[in-house]
Amino acid sequence: MSSRRGRSSSASLRQVLSVDYSLIRRCRRNGGCRVDCAHDRTDDSRLPWEADGYGGWGGHEYHDTEPGAERPPVIFVHGNQRDACDWEPHAEFFLNRSYGGDELWAITFGDASPAHPTMADQFEDFVSEVLAHTGAEEVSVVGHSLGVTGLRYWLASEDRYDRVDSFVGIAGANHGSELFGLAVRVGLTEGTYEVCRFLRDGPAGESPLAALNENETPGGVDYYTIRGTDDPLFMQRPESPALEGATNVALETDHDGARESLDSLELVYEWVADESPYNVRTFV
Repeated sequence: MSSRRGRSSSASLRQVLSVDYSLIRRCRRNGGCRVDCAHDRTDDSRLPWEADGYGGWGGHEYHDTEPGAERPPVIFVHGNQRDACDWEPHAEFFLNRSYGGDELWAITFGDASPAHPTMADQFEDFVSEVLAHTGAEEVSVVGHSLGVTGLRYWLASEDRYDRVDSFVGIAGANHGSELFGLAVRVGLTEGTYEVCRFLRDGPAGESPLAALNENETPGGVDYYTIRGTDDPLFMQRPESPALEGATNVALETDHDGARESLDSLELVYEWVADESPYNVRTFV
């Protein structure tokens, strides 16, 4: 009986994953990068420093703008089996609205499915380099999917609330998903699915999320979240990406659409820039 239940659970899991599984497989064949990404994960040629085990892009030289940061630099953080290329449309959107190159950055973690402690270590180095390079005292952070809980884990484990002005979490599994618990129960806990151990929901002591959610919006940080109403990852728990104490917005889109849509770009810009993306002054 238990064997049949296990096979049934595994089949259900793969059915849920079928929407995005072909894309995940294509990304894995490309080293865990976006299908059209031309850079290795640890390629630091688009950064103004030598990185240790990660890649990404940012800075005035990469974006071909004048040096200097007049506001907190924005750092974009990708999700599972993705990379910094996901955020190129955001960079273009911001650059067209008076942001400079030293105010726009994105990290690519060395592992396509990084563990949360690894994300925290690499992001800590990335943020330190951005602050040193720009002379800024704070950054704003924008994460998608796995990058959301990765950012929250970094904030908590490194106690870096004083370094963050605004936090935007897009389609993050802040309160778990039935999918992750099911994956753990059927033994899918390696490679792409290793993150399921962290993201499964459960009581304190069993789920790392429980510790993060004891206080969902700590520190003097402005918190915002975006979620998609048609996100297959949260079909049974649609409110999972929302955080108590944050500004939470639901868009009529799916998991990637919550990051890619124009509505999302407009919201992210308004929140981190503290002004409308269509204010005439932003185009000057």
